[in-house]
Amino acid sequence: MIKSNSKINTIIIEDNIESQEYLTSILQSQFSNIDIIGYADNVIDSISIINTEKPELIFMDIELIDGYSFEIFKHLKHHDFEVIFVTAFDNYMSKAIDHYAFSYIIKPYEKDRMIKVINRYIHLKERLFSEHKFQLLSSFLSSKSSRFLLHVGNEHVSININDIIKCEAEGNYTYFYLADHKKYLASNSLKYYEELLIDKGFFKAHRSVLINIEYIASIYKKETIILTNNDKINVSVRNKSNLTDLINQLS
Repeated sequence: MIKSNSKINTIIIEDNIESQEYLTSILQSQFSNIDIIGYADNVIDSISIINTEKPELIFMDIELIDGYSFEIFKHLKHHDFEVIFVTAFDNYMSKAIDHYAFSYIIKPYEKDRMIKVINRYIHLKERLFSEHKFQLLSSFLSSKSSRFLLHVGNEHVSININDIIKCEAEGNYTYFYLADHKKYLASNSLKYYEELLIDKGFFKAHRSVLINIEYIASIYKKETIILTNNDKINVSVRNKSNLTDLINQLS
């Protein structure tokens, strides 16, 4: 059984009582940190319980007694949760992905399959994109303040955006290289920071690097950016046209 002090408030949306009971038995026997706070078997009740209880995780069947669960998303006030679709139908995969499903499990499924998916969620939950967190940080960055808190290990470090030379992907983490030669490994992906910084004077050279254009020393043959700290960053073929636009903009 997985043990944790961090409770995961969970709702099960399922109109088949046997499936509902089977999933409940797996969650209760294998995951002490999952707290089932409610059930629903139709669209209307699902909307109500999600808006009221604000779960972190939802197990959701697709075909309910009064319609399709995709209708639920149109009426929610609360969107900061992950969804694991559990259904007997495999023809809704693309639509489930459109609704940002964490996973998609086809019935009938083996107990081990469900356990594996939930374990993956638990291990990744601290890194998962949070809409609320992003909106707060995005709002902060759009204000006059040029500082923000970087989540580094067990602390949050205040840095000045203008001091960032480059950001470099490291798996699901990101290295920040600063003008004072400090380097921080932040607990979010480069994509997360790209969406926050791309309109703050940062340029994506390739899939793994964002650079602050204030620290560009020169551009060689419209394909290599040389930074003021002498780092050389090759620009991907996909982003060369963007580099040309940047050169025109700065010239």
